[in-house]
Amino acid sequence: MRGLKAWRLGSLMRTTVFGLFAAVAALGATPDLARGEVPLSLAKDNHLVVPTYVNATGPYPFILDTGADESAIYAWFATKLKLTSGKSEDLSGQTGTTSTPTYRLQSVSLDGRTLRNAFAYGLPNRHDTGEEAGVVGNDLMDGALAVFDFPCRTVSLDPKPTDLKRLLAPGATAIRGGTIRDGTLLTLPVEINGVRGIAFLDTGSRDSRISPAFARAARIDPAGPAFRDADPIFGANSKAASSRVGPVGEVRFAGVAMTNVTARVMDLAAFHSAGVGERVMILGTDLMRDRRLVYDHAAKRIWFSASACLPPELAGGR
Repeated sequence: MRGLKAWRLGSLMRTTVFGLFAAVAALGATPDLARGEVPLSLAKDNHLVVPTYVNATGPYPFILDTGADESAIYAWFATKLKLTSGKSEDLSGQTGTTSTPTYRLQSVSLDGRTLRNAFAYGLPNRHDTGEEAGVVGNDLMDGALAVFDFPCRTVSLDPKPTDLKRLLAPGATAIRGGTIRDGTLLTLPVEINGVRGIAFLDTGSRDSRISPAFARAARIDPAGPAFRDADPIFGANSKAASSRVGPVGEVRFAGVAMTNVTARVMDLAAFHSAGVGERVMILGTDLMRDRRLVYDHAAKRIWFSASACLPPELAGGR
């Protein structure tokens, strides 16, 4: 077990996402290119996004989200592509359930992998500085192994069957993903200050979020002076969810101990509907940012390892 400091959001180079994707397009990239690594970029709102093609146009910045069963697009993007909405359906998110329009997309393509006649939920426009066009979910990742190399700032989708040994780094920690009651999101064991709980694996969440019950058990006091009010979270239902953010101590998962972790403590509807107990948290990209994640959603398998791009000062334990 090795300890390391929690990464700050600024540890990944910030860039103008549309400017980067315009450069990708200028190089002649198309949805039909053979697969390879694609850039994982930090958007203005600290979400990690990938260049995605929709209806053979793009690329556009989409969140590649292990926490989403299906893909989704924001209202401004549906207007831009002049898409016609279908019937409304219920969509459950972190802050609750709401009725939302749906769309049929001719195609959604990422890293040479294409989902045709794709179903997509419609999302209200973001309340922050985010410029994302939408979310790519497990619907596109099923049938492939997704490799998120956060320090290298790359993602790849390797179609199955594939040589797993080729994808796994030496010393990778294998985890059999757990399930939730109301979706296909995968879970994994986690400890906070030695107290065991369950974490939702969510690459669509830019920060980690701990339930009040888990915080109490881990001796975390969000009402204390070390915590402050955080910016509200707006889910698919556009209702603001309040939270407190501050130091939560040590978080352990997949054989790694992270010290001096900062996270939100908040009560989310998703914590109650998942059916996995009260000691739960969302494992966001802030706590994965120095790791390499290999993700097989369909087989419910997860592997975490060090990355070849890990800075030398973080290569050893501390």
